[in-house]
Amino acid sequence: MRVAFVTLIAVTVASVVASLAAEAPAPPGSGAKRSITFQNGANGYKGAVDLEIWDVAPNTCLEGNINASSDANNDGGESQVLVRFDDIIGTKPGQIPPKSAIHSATLIIGAFDQGTTVHLHRMLVPFKRTSTWNSLVGGVTADGLEASKKKDSFTFGKISASTSAIPFEVTDTVQKWANGDANHGWVFINTGGNGWDFYTSEFDKVKQRPKLVVEFTPPQK
Repeated sequence: MRVAFVTLIAVTVASVVASLAAEAPAPPGSGAKRSITFQNGANGYKGAVDLEIWDVAPNTCLEGNINASSDANNDGGESQVLVRFDDIIGTKPGQIPPKSAIHSATLIIGAFDQGTTVHLHRMLVPFKRTSTWNSLVGGVTADGLEASKKKDSFTFGKISASTSAIPFEVTDTVQKWANGDANHGWVFINTGGNGWDFYTSEFDKVKQRPKLVVEFTPPQK
């Protein structure tokens, strides 16, 4: 009788454990890891927006140029570059599902003229394709109001002899967007007077346009 009773308890405990395991939700991002690239002209994507704003031409919209310059002293006035990838979070094919676990996110820029150190800051306020230096109230300041005080990443401005592709690590920011924060893109702010120039999303060669590469795991349904 005692053996049968002990066996019954063991079976009951095993059943309860199995039941709890079946009912327990899977940890977030427990599915298969995926990779996706957002780049204008590639795989049907066309949501990238990039434009230069310039103190010397404070009311001129410079969106549409094939290149842009981040420079603390561009012909006597600062120029900044804003970049954004729209419609990257969502439930449609080709988007990152909300609440996904972002394993890595890299913004890759095709630079062609090296300069001084450039910082990349997450924008905290929206900008339009028609934005200008004045419409953004004297350019963008990384003050925690217009752009994050903390830089996402940076480049020394140098270009390698083997490649002009400059990577910026932006995983934390894309995770914030996946978690529900508004996606306002980034601003490039140069720390010196030697301009750092790169190709925009309007450049004729697709491979040299800015791109955002993300590895993620969708949330468990």
